[in-house]
Amino acid sequence: MAITSGNNASATAIARQNSNAIKAEDNREIKNVAAQAKQAQNVAILKANEQVSLRSNNDSLSLLYKTALDAINAELEPVMGENAAQKIYDSGIDTSPEATADRILAFATGFYSRYKELTPDKTEAENLTAFLDLITPGIEKGFADAKDILKSLKVYEGEVETGVDSTYSLVMQGLDSFREKMFELAKAAETDSDTSADNGTEPDVSASN
Repeated sequence: MAITSGNNASATAIARQNSNAIKAEDNREIKNVAAQAKQAQNVAILKANEQVSLRSNNDSLSLLYKTALDAINAELEPVMGENAAQKIYDSGIDTSPEATADRILAFATGFYSRYKELTPDKTEAENLTAFLDLITPGIEKGFADAKDILKSLKVYEGEVETGVDSTYSLVMQGLDSFREKMFELAKAAETDSDTSADNGTEPDVSASN
């Protein structure tokens, strides 16, 4: 009889331990579910806030500017080294299409002089073509990345879409203008060099007197 009583007590203790373990596991699962629900809620709130913010054309073009700079930097690094382009993104700057395009162009083309120093054996035309071939994919990727983000948040429409498209057109026009300007400067420098050489061969009249 004593043995039976002992067995019953042991079985009761084991059952109680199992019950407590099950309850603890259930509590952990409940906490995990609650944490996941809270995280999902926070993500939804953040996404909603981003959508509200990015529906403003100014904030959308700020995003565009940042992604364009990041992509240009990635294209320049293999040629000009890591961190070749200093990121100058500032959320407080003017974000009109014209101003955004001007900054993207200034940022990208500002490295041309340094690029030419790395390839002194090439002509101006060769350097210019190679440089624009290098930075243009970075600019295009920056625009594509920005569009993907805006589309995923369902705000790439209306004023936002118009602003991004206008900025892209202005940047492409600016690259064409930069190409023409560099060619004109190169021709002017070549003309000045030829003129100086010609002047050097002319007799010095003052010296003969």
